[in-house]
Amino acid sequence: MTHPSGHTPQGGLGRLVVATALFALMAPVASAAAPLAALLLVSRPRTTREVVLAGVAAGLSVWWLLQPGDLPDQLLKATVVLTTTFFVAVTLRTRASFIHRALLALGGATAGVSLLLTILGSSWGELRWWVEHRSGLVVRELSARLGAMSDTGGDTGGGISMATTEQLEAFFGTFVRLTANYYPAVMTLVLLAGLAIATAIYGRVARNQTSPSLGRFRLFRFSEHLGWVAVLSLVAVLIPKLAAVKLTAANILVVVGTLYALRGAAVAASGIALAGGMNFFLWALFSVIFFMMLPVFVGGAILLGVIDTGVDFRRRWTAPRVGK
Repeated sequence: MTHPSGHTPQGGLGRLVVATALFALMAPVASAAAPLAALLLVSRPRTTREVVLAGVAAGLSVWWLLQPGDLPDQLLKATVVLTTTFFVAVTLRTRASFIHRALLALGGATAGVSLLLTILGSSWGELRWWVEHRSGLVVRELSARLGAMSDTGGDTGGGISMATTEQLEAFFGTFVRLTANYYPAVMTLVLLAGLAIATAIYGRVARNQTSPSLGRFRLFRFSEHLGWVAVLSLVAVLIPKLAAVKLTAANILVVVGTLYALRGAAVAASGIALAGGMNFFLWALFSVIFFMMLPVFVGGAILLGVIDTGVDFRRRWTAPRVGK
């Protein structure tokens, strides 16, 4: 089933450009280019813009896939291919919202990667070792440079003190462990963001769309059944007897917690829009306060997202009021 091109959303181009640029700086471009190329190709591109964009996206994806790399890199490439395949397949067969199609695709890709690791005689533990080893090399090189700076400082005060160097090394060590432990969760969120960007660009470019558009952020929601995933994961993290699956459950919690934070932010955005919005000065002030109190805002967003699954604030705010 196709969507008329007139239903393609035309607002928010500036936000889409900024989000795409930031994504390209922090993540492999192919994680968004591959699903974009696949979506355009299955839609049978007809216009020059569609053909050129599909060709560029496919070319970038193939070039990235052919690059050499160690286990984390190759596994990420396999995950991108599987996620793209599952996402397009689900898109062609269902009318589900973006987030449900994306979660189904990521779940299928995770199962596929687990099977691939088994076939290759590897494991998630080996992947964790590779990530820690690779990050550790970078940290050790940086620590050596900091140590050299502290040695050359002498009594002139021009270098970095030994105490500061030790604190930085301890911080870097913690960072390496966290990177290794939560690599699957980070990659899942990267792939989810890539699918979102690909869907948003596809919605603006494709004439014959085969899937629903991404939709407005302030309408973002997902099935309440995802809460059971969070509950079971939290139980696995807290019960000592389930230590074997604790790290897996913790990664799932990171992903689900991020989704609830996004839902809470969407509720807040909807409330701000209903209240009349904010001007540039208020947005700038809010941005400064947000980064100064990031943990508080993230925790509040998660809490608001969890409450919204039961209360559904946006439905209550927009529902017509019954007369007295």
